[in-house]
Amino acid sequence: MCVAATLALAATACGAGSQSTTTTTPAAPTATIHGDAADPVNKIAAQAVADLQRYWADQFPKVYGGDYKPVTGGFYAVRPSTGPLPPCAAAAADIAGNAFYCPTADVVAWDAEGLLPNLRKKYGDFVIPVVLAHEWGHAIQARAQFSGITVTKEIQADCFAGAWVADVAAGHSSFTVSAGDIDQALAGFLSLRDEPGTDKTDASAHGSGFDRVNSFQTGFDGGPTACKAYKDGDPAVIELPFRSAQDAADGGNAPYEQVLSLAPVDLEDYWHALYPELTGKPWHSLRQVQGFDPRNPPACGGSPTKGYSLFYCVPDDYIGYDGVDAMPQFYTDGGDFAVATLLATQYGFAAESRAGDNTDNKTASLRADCFAGGWSASVLLENRPTSTIRMSPGDLDKALTALLVFHGDGDADRQGTGYQRVEAFRTGLLNGANACTTPDLATK
Repeated sequence: MCVAATLALAATACGAGSQSTTTTTPAAPTATIHGDAADPVNKIAAQAVADLQRYWADQFPKVYGGDYKPVTGGFYAVRPSTGPLPPCAAAAADIAGNAFYCPTADVVAWDAEGLLPNLRKKYGDFVIPVVLAHEWGHAIQARAQFSGITVTKEIQADCFAGAWVADVAAGHSSFTVSAGDIDQALAGFLSLRDEPGTDKTDASAHGSGFDRVNSFQTGFDGGPTACKAYKDGDPAVIELPFRSAQDAADGGNAPYEQVLSLAPVDLEDYWHALYPELTGKPWHSLRQVQGFDPRNPPACGGSPTKGYSLFYCVPDDYIGYDGVDAMPQFYTDGGDFAVATLLATQYGFAAESRAGDNTDNKTASLRADCFAGGWSASVLLENRPTSTIRMSPGDLDKALTALLVFHGDGDADRQGTGYQRVEAFRTGLLNGANACTTPDLATK
């Protein structure tokens, strides 16, 4: 996030912490691989290979109208430090930290020493089959003779991965996954994004975190037929350039105090313009947006707020946030636009409350996330001349991080899963604030 040239409801909170994941236990059938088949990572990979073959044998004829040809060149679990190298790799550097499908040899290979063990440690077991499902997407492209620039191929492969995960979630697979597993897998996608500032026409471009998660959710919601429709430029890839040398030097990250100063001003500007359109009534500025010491939290309508990191207080019309522990940590972990997005969700709660929206907490929370997406679209499109901030490369990825990762115990029941929150944000970003009041937002 960079500066422009001019330089909940009472019981709603956001807590830091990671969601627990369910361990996926490999089960028959499995595929034969080249490498250490007893390694836990490779056991999961072998199960994924077998399940992906099953899935595409069923889906390919439905989507492309021809028989599916299984991947026959082999599956290589490689330790780059010791070898041997798989086909299509001339040096250890070709496979280290990587997973790939090679069309000339029709093989799938992965770094079983670094990449997959590290991803598994950080994001749980299910990230392994999701990575391989992405590579299988490239195998499908080869069989369908799909043509496109690199980034289009990469996000379509993400879409195919999402379609397979939906099949798993529907109970058709030997894998059993929870909502937390899927959230963690999406977090893994964020970690594998392009570096901010990457040109979308770059020969190695894979898409921003938002692009990748957006495509994953397209496949999850619409199946492989929705992925088949991909072509260069559709869906649009949101890869932003840095605006200045200083913006690049800062990594597009504004100072913490500046974010807390400018984001509420911009959100007020946004809602002063939007709220009359939605309700026919004027918007009145919130009484305040205040940080507090969690050891001495403010009251809300006479009720204590102890244990809350972020909330909108209905009776007193203010947003409160833990300015000592939680919010500084959100900034450290997620960046400037993560903080701005979290504040934007609370403005969404304020708008809902003022409009008399009395839906359940989960629906209200997802609508607030959707409104945060609508505000982010306004920042991205620069369609308010009075706006005080501009979007930098990586800002949308920071927003998704805020919604996907910053959960506390029990938050999924009250706020929605990370997947649902990201999808709600995406709805607002892509379709505008009017889409945030749809009754089925919480059921997607």
